[in-house]
Amino acid sequence: MTSKTTFRVSHRALLGHWLLVPLGTALHFAPHAPFTLAGATAPVQLTNILSWAGMGLAVWGLLNVAYQRLAHEYTVAPDRVIERHGIIARRVTPLFIHHIRSTEVNQSILGRLLGYGTVEMSAAGTGTSEARFDRVASPLKVMASINHQLQSPTAGTVEE
Repeated sequence: MTSKTTFRVSHRALLGHWLLVPLGTALHFAPHAPFTLAGATAPVQLTNILSWAGMGLAVWGLLNVAYQRLAHEYTVAPDRVIERHGIIARRVTPLFIHHIRSTEVNQSILGRLLGYGTVEMSAAGTGTSEARFDRVASPLKVMASINHQLQSPTAGTVEE
């Protein structure tokens, strides 16, 4: 029996959220820097506001990265692929392996450079994507894992 493989959103796909952390931290610890660069004196009240805004920006970036990583889980099992979204409210989309007719990988230029992309699976009789594994690392390996399950002699059967 082949075991199931679980994938999550790639850290590299969350680069925009990761960049909020050092930006917010820099703003928190040096709120007067933009004024100093402009040759002006910063009012104390404004530097306090900028300092708290910087802390909020860094925390927001970290929380968003944590949510994206924890709330999206993709599983390739011997008999099905499962797409799970959410932490409190949950959406689970199972798709049986024997229903999958095609798999497709989509990568942006940044996704190609950083090694992440989206794997889409289409089911029999539909022209649309039935399941999507968004922003996974090494999407070609994920697609190969799905195709391996499709080509196995026990595809779509559950062993007890």
